[in-house]
Amino acid sequence: MSYIYMNKYLRFHRSSATPDPLDPYTLSLSTISIASKATESPRRLSSILLPAHALLHPSSPSTGKPAKPLTIPSPLYDTLRATLVQADLILLRVLGFQLHIPSPLEYLQRYLERAMEDIENVGEGFDEWDREAKGEYGVLGGIMEGRVGRGCRAKAVDACKNYELANLFPARAVALGIVYVVLEERGLKIELGVREWVKDVGRAKVDSEDFDEVIEILRKT
Repeated sequence: MSYIYMNKYLRFHRSSATPDPLDPYTLSLSTISIASKATESPRRLSSILLPAHALLHPSSPSTGKPAKPLTIPSPLYDTLRATLVQADLILLRVLGFQLHIPSPLEYLQRYLERAMEDIENVGEGFDEWDREAKGEYGVLGGIMEGRVGRGCRAKAVDACKNYELANLFPARAVALGIVYVVLEERGLKIELGVREWVKDVGRAKVDSEDFDEVIEILRKT
């Protein structure tokens, strides 16, 4: 989610005449902070600031020796904490306080399960496949834990980082495009025609033009 929030923020300020108030480091920490709350795994600000400070300041610029770690309490920590709190408020305003933004990751499993039923020589009944059959198609340990599922998940994370895919296309279209490209890359042949496949697997909720543009971008990345 943090990547999606970052791209939404960047899109807002690209179209805004006002100066961007957040530097890249502060924006990154803020997106992590907000994403942790949105995914119901909130983190204390100290658990974000302490490791971030250590990564950004591994050594002292003047002496070259290891830098002193950020400590609590300290004036520096209080300043950084106040900055991050303010950054969170700015980001929330840009997002319109809408923390749940659909992500391609939400749709991957259902699309992949439907898609595997349309693969030539596979057919329906994925749950009834034996171990040998699942191994052949790289879906051992559950459909998202095999090679195909992991490939889809990795592409979905990359898609969230991509400015165009995160901002210009519905998450459903991105997820369906990811499944199609991963199956294509692994040489798994789809029985249906592309348009029919998009309608069938996407349950007629994915625009075919969006799908075409998404796979074009995915193939270039």
